Amino acid sequence: MSVVTVQLGQCGNQVGQQLLHSLLCDAQDGQRKELCTASRERFFHQDTHGELVARAVLIDMEPKVINQSISRAARSGMWRYGETSHFSQKQGSGNNWANGFCVHGPAHREVVEELVRREVERCDRLSGLLAMMSVAGGTGSGVGTYVTQCLRDVYPKSFILNHLTWPYGTGEVIVQNYNSVLTLAHLYQLSDAILVHENDTVHQICSQLLNIKHISFADVNSVIAHQLGSVLQPALTADSQGAYSRNPL
Repeated sequence: MSVVTVQLGQCGNQVGQQLLHSLLCDAQDGQRKELCTASRERFFHQDTHGELVARAVLIDMEPKVINQSISRAARSGMWRYGETSHFSQKQGSGNNWANGFCVHGPAHREVVEELVRREVERCDRLSGLLAMMSVAGGTGSGVGTYVTQCLRDVYPKSFILNHLTWPYGTGEVIVQNYNSVLTLAHLYQLSDAILVHENDTVHQICSQLLNIKHISFADVNSVIAHQLGSVLQPALTADSQGAYSRNPL
C-alpha cells in the first residue's frame, strides 16, 4: 500500500523533504527487515537502476525551495525525487490566499493533476494522498486548498490527509489569520483527516526538551518530521513488535 506525498509551497516542500529523509533513515534498521521494507515501499519506489525515488510531487510558484529540496535529497545519496515530479513558476502568490486559490490554482490545474496521476499509476495499490502545506502564505494555503479540491474530485474514494503547519502567533505574514481561516473552512469539507503542527508548540519542544539554544526552521522541521514519522510509518509487521525507533516527543 503506497502513499503519494504532495508538497505545496515553501513550508510544505521543506517539511516534506525532511519527512521523507527521516522515514528512509528509519528504514535502514537491518534488524527489522519486514518493517523497513514496508516503510520504504509505502513512500518510495525503485527506478530501473535500483535507486529509491520518492512517491512525491513538488509544487510551488517559485523555483528556489523546490530546487533546494531536490538538491538535498540527491546529496544524501540515499534517495531522490523524480526528474519530472515537480512544478514551479517564477511568480509567487504574495501571501494572498485568493491569488493562490482563484488564480494560480486554476491556471495550472491540468499540469498538477497529470503529475499526481503519474505517481498514482506507479503504485500497485494506492493507500492515500498526503498533502503537506502551511496555512500562512499564499501558495501553501491557497494553491494547496485548490489542489486538495482537485484531488478530491479526481480520487473521490481515496483517503486524503492534509498536514498543516500552523504559523507562529507573532508571524511576519500580516494576513496569516485570514489565510488560515479560509484554508480550514475549505479543507474541513474536503479532507478525510487534518493533522496540524503549531510552530509555537514545536518551538517549545526544541527549546525546553531538546535544549537547542539557537532554534532554526531546520530544527522545527526536524521535530515535525520525526513526529509525523511516528504516525505515518507501518504500525505492525511480523518483525516490528509495535516498535518505532524515534522518540515522537
